[in-house]
Amino acid sequence: MAERDAFRTVRRGSNLPVRGVRKKFLLAFLMAGLLPVLLLVYLGLPVLLPSTVSAPLYPKGAPVFFALLAFLAVLEVTGFYMIYSDVLGHMQRNLDDELDRLRASGARADGIVEELRLANFRLREMSHTDELTEVGNRRNFDLRLREEISRSSRFGHAFSLLMIDIDGFKKFNDEFGHPKGDAVLRALGALMRSASREGDVPCRVGGEEFAFILPETGKADGLVFAERFRRRVESSVMAPDSLNPITVSIGLAAFPQDGRNSDEIVWAADEALYESKRAGRNRVTAYPRKSDEVAAG
Repeated sequence: MAERDAFRTVRRGSNLPVRGVRKKFLLAFLMAGLLPVLLLVYLGLPVLLPSTVSAPLYPKGAPVFFALLAFLAVLEVTGFYMIYSDVLGHMQRNLDDELDRLRASGARADGIVEELRLANFRLREMSHTDELTEVGNRRNFDLRLREEISRSSRFGHAFSLLMIDIDGFKKFNDEFGHPKGDAVLRALGALMRSASREGDVPCRVGGEEFAFILPETGKADGLVFAERFRRRVESSVMAPDSLNPITVSIGLAAFPQDGRNSDEIVWAADEALYESKRAGRNRVTAYPRKSDEVAAG
């Protein structure tokens, strides 16, 4: 659309004052083009018609002849100057104006393209962000988990996955209402964002269920991070009656020992989460490796 408007502007702006330019051009052509032709004809007549040499058109004496040549030279120079200054100069100024308009249109088009790029980026971010908590949504979680598995597999690195669930959230909503429940979800999202290190991926994967992808973090370091986060929730998020803290249960699984693809590692983290629930909630549980289970047996 902008290019079409710019093209129309060029066409409108490039219309010169045709009548005035045409008159000046004809006069300049007469002086710089037609008169030299007439001079050539004048000089060539004695060759074609020798009898004309004695006519009054050809006065004798070099001074008169050179004066005539000088007069014609002046007319020719004047004609070329008119063509350059009035006709070509006017056209050059119009072309310069059009170039300025095109540059301005190009700058506006570049600005529009940049705005569209930023808008697309914001839309893409919005499509991967949970609106209520402002952490990643389930789509973002699935995408980033696959990416992290691929990256860690390629470079032989470990990472940890935390599955987090708010304890007794259904009972909380029944007692205090969904608006208060939304406030708790927002508070937990804010805590996850503030606790995130560079590269960490906090996400909301369900109603009251959240997840942390912790790149370059083994199981031991993942347990330290999870326990620290659990304590922050317990100490900073309170129920509206200010009597009972909001708590979370956390399950942890590590790549690659607890799973080598997204389904396996999510299942392992969920199993660890359910174990935290069964053991009394408000705790962190790491998924045991098969070797650990055998040793425990």
